[in-house]
Amino acid sequence: METEAPAPLRGGALYLAGIGLALATFIDVLDYSIANVSIPYIAGDLAVSNDEGTYVITSFAVGSAIGLPITGFLARRVGTVRLTICGILLFTLFSWFCGLSFTLPLLVVNRFFQGLASGPLIPLSQTLITRCFPKEKRVAALAFWSTVVVVAPVLGPILGGWISYDYYWPWIFYVNIPVGLFSAFVIYRTMKSFETKKEDGPIDWMGLALLAISMSTLQIFLDKGQEWDWWRSPRIRVLAAVSLVSFVYLIIWEWWHKRPMLDLKLLKIRSFSLSLFFIALSYSIYFGGVILMPLWLQMWMGYTSIWAGWAVAPLGIIPFCFSFSIPHMIKKFGVLPMLAICFALFSASCFYTAYFYTDVDFWQVAFSRFSFGAGMLFFITPLLTLSMQDVSFEHQASGAGIFHFIRALFGGIGTSVFTTLWMRRTYFHHSNLIVNITSLNPMSNSAVQQLMQLGFTQESAFAQIDLAINQQASVLALNDCFWVMAWVFPVLLLMLPLGMQRKKVQSC
Repeated sequence: METEAPAPLRGGALYLAGIGLALATFIDVLDYSIANVSIPYIAGDLAVSNDEGTYVITSFAVGSAIGLPITGFLARRVGTVRLTICGILLFTLFSWFCGLSFTLPLLVVNRFFQGLASGPLIPLSQTLITRCFPKEKRVAALAFWSTVVVVAPVLGPILGGWISYDYYWPWIFYVNIPVGLFSAFVIYRTMKSFETKKEDGPIDWMGLALLAISMSTLQIFLDKGQEWDWWRSPRIRVLAAVSLVSFVYLIIWEWWHKRPMLDLKLLKIRSFSLSLFFIALSYSIYFGGVILMPLWLQMWMGYTSIWAGWAVAPLGIIPFCFSFSIPHMIKKFGVLPMLAICFALFSASCFYTAYFYTDVDFWQVAFSRFSFGAGMLFFITPLLTLSMQDVSFEHQASGAGIFHFIRALFGGIGTSVFTTLWMRRTYFHHSNLIVNITSLNPMSNSAVQQLMQLGFTQESAFAQIDLAINQQASVLALNDCFWVMAWVFPVLLLMLPLGMQRKKVQSC
């Protein structure tokens, strides 16, 4: 029998609660990307290499990946509101510890626990928004909340680059402290009535251990695969095998367990499973593009980290300005037409980016991200609505945890896949372009002579030509990546009819 939902909030308390939950989500999502551009500063200050510094990113991702899927389990044992407040306070505490860290191992440990505390925040924030807002305002609140999820990863590199360059890298963690304390206080004062009852029972230690092993090995596999040359590395093969075996045993164990930590039986709900498939592919492309574009701009187009961040920032303009209109559109047209518009705009934007060239300017890059952001307007809120439309009230926390676990997991997978594809295709195009650059080719000799007349030696002239070829190869590889991305969305369009709501709502 389902638990009766408490009465929604009204007046100022409602909007304060919405702001508190949105801020908790903001600092959580922000920390996925804020440290990415700060790694050289952190590595230099702690006297380690940049490769070692990337463990600061990996450790946070591992902790978050473990915390996300067990949200429903923890919420049942602790209480939804208590878990949210504890998660925010622990996230804030470990943000402070991260800023105080004076060695890399200490920073990595603190980042892991910061990620672990942050794991439940996104699904719990989504769940509490659906509970505290009246039905007529619920979709609008989710639209505003989803805008935060979209905009925060874009602001992360801009804010991280600015703080690290103009101030000091620990402040990328200290900025979380006042926001976290305010958010926790607001939620504590406004949402007591939405606390859920605690359920006693044995802890699923086996499921927790399998989840920790599988996610830790998978995250290291994804983050270090390119650096260790993927399948040619024995370490990568061991990590892949351990992760695969752990995942298989985890699924078997959780499916048949009487009190599972992961409620995998939610996958029987067709709309929920379809939403997981959509978020997996779409978010992997979204996050792959978010990482790939500024990386290309900084490595080959001469952009600083701040300007690269500004170039991709238009991604959040349309979702931020027009998210209020999505609830009315969903009410009038339904979820599936919104997703159809989303996938069509995503595909068009990727096709546009697939024709970039070396002389592309700032405004063309900004427009490509702006057009992709137009698709994001029709993405998160309709997809969240689709994922929860057939999930019963008492299973919403578990469903939201699994949904955002898939989102975060495939965001990391998309980053690794498209970064690797871009680098491999860069090598491929470089080898094809440079094959005729020899002293026996009259055209290359002419180019060398022109450079030598400008004061270059013969060796430095060939180095300049090689640099130009690398730049050309990188943009051709970028085109290849976005060409692949563009063709994914027509496939998703064809699958949309599977998400049509059934006459009778399913329950688990």
